Amino acid sequence: MAGGGMRAVSALHLPPEAVLVVSPHAGNSRGLPRARRVLEKRGMLVAEELYIQHIDRLPQLLRTATGEPRPVIATGGDGTIGTVAGCLASSDSLLGILPLGTGDDFARSLDIPLNPRRAAEQLTTGEISSVDLGRLTRAGRRPAYFAHAATVGLNVDFAKLATRASLRARLGRLTYLAAAAYALREPVPFKCALQHDGVVDELMLLQLAVISAPVIGGSLGLNIRGPYPDDHRLDVLAVEAVPPLRVLRAGIFLLLGIKRPVAGVGALHVDRLAVDSQHPLGLALDGELDGTLPGEFESLPGALRVITPRRLQTGPCAR
Repeated sequence: MAGGGMRAVSALHLPPEAVLVVSPHAGNSRGLPRARRVLEKRGMLVAEELYIQHIDRLPQLLRTATGEPRPVIATGGDGTIGTVAGCLASSDSLLGILPLGTGDDFARSLDIPLNPRRAAEQLTTGEISSVDLGRLTRAGRRPAYFAHAATVGLNVDFAKLATRASLRARLGRLTYLAAAAYALREPVPFKCALQHDGVVDELMLLQLAVISAPVIGGSLGLNIRGPYPDDHRLDVLAVEAVPPLRVLRAGIFLLLGIKRPVAGVGALHVDRLAVDSQHPLGLALDGELDGTLPGEFESLPGALRVITPRRLQTGPCAR
């Protein structure tokens, strides 16, 4: 599988210095020391280490004293990677990924190894690929970016608990199970208008997902991309207030690769999507809470330069 709109652009020639962005609450953070040893053994020096809470300092660390660019290695899950990716959007900076999260959907989309040691090895042996990002524009706010998905509804209720550091400290990996149970306990439908391709859909939804990278569902590895793997558009899943069994059926179809419509579960493939509502809609970007909608989503083709595994042959997403 490959990420939405990915293509190799050049061979990898890394500078010896890198910036490491760390998420202290990543689900697999114990794998970081081993990954760092691999990087050091292969000649990559971590010149700067930055906790994700201080990401505003990253622009000052992107170059050495002589002006040479430093690759930025994001260590954590989709939230950490999405935050770093937003800082590097449309720049000449390279993004490296050590996937230490729970779902790691963005890394799965790019075939990046989930084993910390193997992921560190490919950072020094891979190639540079350009990858699409999603951008969200809202009135009165700076544009926001997402590498994997923007979500409204159940995922936001989930994120409210799953991103709480105190709960993570107590429950560890069980945090996600507890958060999922909370989100599904009393789902609250919301009304919104989706504007795309010259039409407006008025819907009552339980969940809305605007997806840039096609893999969802963590270890299930569900690929929603269908027959258009590399056309630089966004995928949209809109789940209406339907019985849980119908939602489960849609998930099973995704798991089995069956491209069959399910009543109440809508799928769109768009360049742009405007989301409007009479009431603010809580939003999560790459699993992290990020204010509210209304707003407009769009795809940014090739806006991110990522170190990805070297492909032995040209596939449908490499050109």
